[in-house]
Amino acid sequence: MEKERIKELLHKYRNGQCTDAEKAWVESLYDKLANSSSSDLTDEMIQVDLADIYQRLPALSKSKAFTIWPRIVAAAVFLVFVSIGFYFFKGEDTSQPLVQVVDRSEINPNDFAPGTNKALLTLADGSEIALDHTIDEKILDKEGIRITKNEDGLITYQINPGIKEAKSNTLSTPKGGQYQVILSDGTKVWLNAASSLSYPTVFTGNERKVLLKGEAYFEVAKNEKQPFKVLTDRQELVVLGTHFNINSYEDEPDIKTTLLEGSVKVSALQTKQTILLKPGEQSALKKSGKLKVDQINAENAVAWKSGLFQFQGSSIQEALRQMARWYDITIDFEGDVPDIQLWGEVHRNANAIEALDILSYFDVKYKVLAAGNAKKIIIIQ
Repeated sequence: MEKERIKELLHKYRNGQCTDAEKAWVESLYDKLANSSSSDLTDEMIQVDLADIYQRLPALSKSKAFTIWPRIVAAAVFLVFVSIGFYFFKGEDTSQPLVQVVDRSEINPNDFAPGTNKALLTLADGSEIALDHTIDEKILDKEGIRITKNEDGLITYQINPGIKEAKSNTLSTPKGGQYQVILSDGTKVWLNAASSLSYPTVFTGNERKVLLKGEAYFEVAKNEKQPFKVLTDRQELVVLGTHFNINSYEDEPDIKTTLLEGSVKVSALQTKQTILLKPGEQSALKKSGKLKVDQINAENAVAWKSGLFQFQGSSIQEALRQMARWYDITIDFEGDVPDIQLWGEVHRNANAIEALDILSYFDVKYKVLAAGNAKKIIIIQ
């Protein structure tokens, strides 16, 4: 950020003209520089030498890291993208050429809204139910199988005790969607954006097996006689009863399994390597088939379930992939990928356009191209 922009922001703060996001940024800056707990800055504080502020600002070019301070989080401001050149766009309608939008009033923030509770349920007979369009609480009630949904994005399976035939169902979320399901054994699953979970309506035999693509958080109902298995394209996980998260997106370099409670056995299908995870550990299955285990803050891995993006030294590529799935946008870089680590958290209910508004104070410019349903935003460093 240039000194003139800092000066302009301080002037707006002194005159009570700052937005909530700008006010949060100024106050968090002073907290960081002066360890102040005051939420109302005096004129004397604001008159501090601009050169000193400028010199003490987080130097992205030097540290190659950026921290999102707590008050910025509270204002749902996404400052992670500061001083990074990239662009993102929604799926393009190739039938119409994109045209640059010059007037900001023509931009509809709703086009860049965050994700919601929406999913597609595919039944055993191939019929599909769009859950976000289904109003009735009861989705299915026949042949001893009852499926219900509520307005909070949760479907529940209830099976008559006499039912022994297992039928396969699949719950799929699109980009910009999330959903929850309680399986017939009582296991709870939270499904993140662009993910799918295939499972039987009733678990028979000596195991409970489900197939996951994408990311999900599990709270498995304990049953020692029927171990619970989660299969991805490169990994198998076996558990009796526990809480864990699996991130197995195809565009991620590793399949990451994070254990919050209990114990699980993770096996690489390619190399047959097997490890036992303890709470607070995360395994990373590499493309080579090698499994690696690290100690982490497990709550960070499941922050998405609580409506947060959580970055703890995350690479810029990893952070932007999360954003792309949640906002249903495609992200790419112009030129070399910056060697930047991100720290902090951001509420997932912030829309993408809000992030762009704050970037102007860091001398990052952007332009919007649109045609029909196609939207493209190009950020110019």
